Amino acid sequence: MRPAARPALRGWTPALLLVLAAAGLMAQDRTPAAPAAGPVVRLAYRSLQPGEPILVFLEADRSVRSATVTLLGNTAELRPAPGAPAGGRVFAFLGLDVLAKPGPCVLVVKVVRAGGALETVRRELLIVDRAFPSTKLTFDPNYVTPPPALQARIKREAELVALATSVVSPAWLGDGPFAVPNEAPSWSNFGQRRLNNNVLASLHTGLDIRAPFGRPIGAANAGRVVLASDLYLGGKTVIIDHGLGVFSSYGHMSELKVKRGETVAKGQTIGLCGTTGRSTGPHLHWSVKVLGARVDPEAMLKLPL
Repeated sequence: MRPAARPALRGWTPALLLVLAAAGLMAQDRTPAAPAAGPVVRLAYRSLQPGEPILVFLEADRSVRSATVTLLGNTAELRPAPGAPAGGRVFAFLGLDVLAKPGPCVLVVKVVRAGGALETVRRELLIVDRAFPSTKLTFDPNYVTPPPALQARIKREAELVALATSVVSPAWLGDGPFAVPNEAPSWSNFGQRRLNNNVLASLHTGLDIRAPFGRPIGAANAGRVVLASDLYLGGKTVIIDHGLGVFSSYGHMSELKVKRGETVAKGQTIGLCGTTGRSTGPHLHWSVKVLGARVDPEAMLKLPL
């Protein structure tokens, strides 16, 4: 059987595309091909490294009743895009956490068809090691070793954030590709290992954007605000649920422009840049989680949504 043809995706050349069929074939060219013998799954990603998101597409038809994808213990249900015709393409998000261990892993897609027939596609992937930057920072000592009086607040706020990002909305709430919240350059410091005040090592799981104080911060995609609060460490923070287990967070802002429960459009101003919380100066801390996996926000910009 000839491999299936790889479709052209406009505006998306850095990422990688695999076509998986029941026979385990990979697309290598654009020549026309006969229909695959089993489910056809396409994976889109920038790279297979720690901190990278993966977009999974299934070329479905009306006989498909449900489909799930599992990788590294996380399982997601593939869903259609809003307004998509019945029996069309469905998709899901997965993420390789910033601390994912390099090495082989197996991605499994299970498709349930009408009548209960189950079809499975398995593909072995290889997670490649990634070098992250490191730095030393100096903070107010109360932000590195908080006094006992503040530890209860920090614990309570961590639980609040975990709760806000624990519920997976079953529908995609986004609107097209992700966009940067502010056009200012970033320090490209996702995954940075930090030595704070020479005593406490920490892991930076977001991206710092060098926006000037007071500049508007836009939502990276459409969704629903699940948290808008002033946190001790994160400062004035907004978290947006984009659906399918994807959440984006915006921290250290000087002012919040939205409230919890509000629906926001992509690019809508959700706050103003600031330096609240544990911060050394005005900037935006932008982070993204996919089903709990901490991923590089810049990689989200490369996904062909």
